Amino acid sequence: MLSRVLLCTAPLLLGGAVASAPPWDGYLDEEAYVSRLEAIRDEAPGKVRLERYGTSREGRPLLAVVLGEGEVDTRPTFLVAAGIDALHPAGTEYSVRIAERLLADHPDVLDEVTIVLMPRANPDGIARLASGPNDGHRGGVRVVDADRDGFVDEDGPRDLDGDGVVAMMRLVDPPLAHPPTHLVDPGEPRMMKRPDVAAGERPTHAMFVEGVDADGDGLIAEDGHGEVRIDRNFLHLYVEHDLDSGPYQLSEPEAMAMASWVLDRPNLVGAVVFGPHDWIVSIPDSKKRDITGRTPVGIDGGDRGLQETLASKWKEHTGQVRSEDEEDRGGFHAWLYAHRGVPTVATTGWGRPDPTGDESGEGEPGPDPSDAEGAAWLAWSDSDRDGGGFVEWRVFEHPQLGPVEIGGPVPGFRINPPIEEIDDLSVGHAAFIADWARSRPRVVVEGPEVEPLGGGLFRIRLALVNEGPLPLRAEMSRINRAIRPMLVRPDVPIERLVQGSAFESVDRLAPGARRDMEWIVRGSDEPMTILVDDPQGSTGDVKMIEVVLDGGAR
Repeated sequence: MLSRVLLCTAPLLLGGAVASAPPWDGYLDEEAYVSRLEAIRDEAPGKVRLERYGTSREGRPLLAVVLGEGEVDTRPTFLVAAGIDALHPAGTEYSVRIAERLLADHPDVLDEVTIVLMPRANPDGIARLASGPNDGHRGGVRVVDADRDGFVDEDGPRDLDGDGVVAMMRLVDPPLAHPPTHLVDPGEPRMMKRPDVAAGERPTHAMFVEGVDADGDGLIAEDGHGEVRIDRNFLHLYVEHDLDSGPYQLSEPEAMAMASWVLDRPNLVGAVVFGPHDWIVSIPDSKKRDITGRTPVGIDGGDRGLQETLASKWKEHTGQVRSEDEEDRGGFHAWLYAHRGVPTVATTGWGRPDPTGDESGEGEPGPDPSDAEGAAWLAWSDSDRDGGGFVEWRVFEHPQLGPVEIGGPVPGFRINPPIEEIDDLSVGHAAFIADWARSRPRVVVEGPEVEPLGGGLFRIRLALVNEGPLPLRAEMSRINRAIRPMLVRPDVPIERLVQGSAFESVDRLAPGARRDMEWIVRGSDEPMTILVDDPQGSTGDVKMIEVVLDGGAR
């Protein structure tokens, strides 16, 4: 039998800590979130449906808001997904307001397309983060034996000083059991950096997540709660045996529910995914491939123009010019694009603002900080947020390490804007989505023209023209064949088809591009039909053309 002696700890702070509000202070809690969605539905019952597309690990409903009129399930559909990373509850705030703004400011768009919003795709993780100190929790709630000692979640991060934030601990001149890895950044003494050995720097501090060695294995806070991240559990660039990736692809019910929803909708023509990734302020790499040489790590080069067009629209409507970012491995946005061929925008929804007030320093300028972006966030935190983005280093008597300092960046501060900014940000987000919907590919059928050739034969000509400003299908869709191409087929017995293909396949049409088609058929007393079948609905209501073989068509 395994036994465990857990260490009991109490805050031993030299100088008392004061609990601080988290970056998401004022955001919707679980009850208010559901009530807000129900209010949106009730205010526009003819244009809004509230659906449940799955169930979380703890049994919470996974809710989707469906905006549109008429045959919403078969029309071109745009998806807005958010709240996948628990540390980005701002995505939920954006999505709820986007639904409200689309209904109020852009109702015309909903006459032609369907917009589906999944505002809180990881409700368990967000609920857990909101229920305790800000420990930077990002995943779901799967229990994992992170250190493989036969116990689960027994040695996680802890708010030792009681300030409401699980920050970092630094130990100067540590013992051999905890080798030093960092030193104080001369350019910004609140920040820590790894040494530049070539420049003669040497580490002076060991760094730990705030916590203790509760299981006696010599490691500090190494086995916490819910390490599996939903946004690393999808198939593209999934990393096996990584703790935060999950035991296997789509192992998490939240990820499986999202993937199943997407797979059931070939009419999905675009997606916006809110989270810690950025594919819109900075265009993803369009040259690098995975180990097979076939799959892009970022986007395919053939889609760079499309992504640049979307980036221009995003900047026009949102004004965002800076963004956080992280690797795409296992991300929902990356899977949508690489495996499903869906044009996708990944965004934090917000970037670092400029500090207000007097920025002129006093005295001689010092060395540049090693992390210029981190220092800039600190400057904004100091000038505009009363220092809310950083926990100042304070001495704490650790029960095992002795005197340490607790402090560092506040988790989530750089990706969650203050609540008072959310409304204005969401106006731009909604305007971008409406613009994208209006700019979607629109394939117009020209013809058909019927030419009698004599002897009971007729030549039929027809053309498809993309009159929209964006291409029909992403290049990645053409490559991976995840979405069936548009098919144009003369519905005529094969023995009457003298010349031409039994069907024409159209997998891509650039803006303004044209695809001409021609058949020679034997006449009949009965009119023939030409079927136009596009799973993404780019031809609108045109699905069947009736042709009378007497020189005309109707």
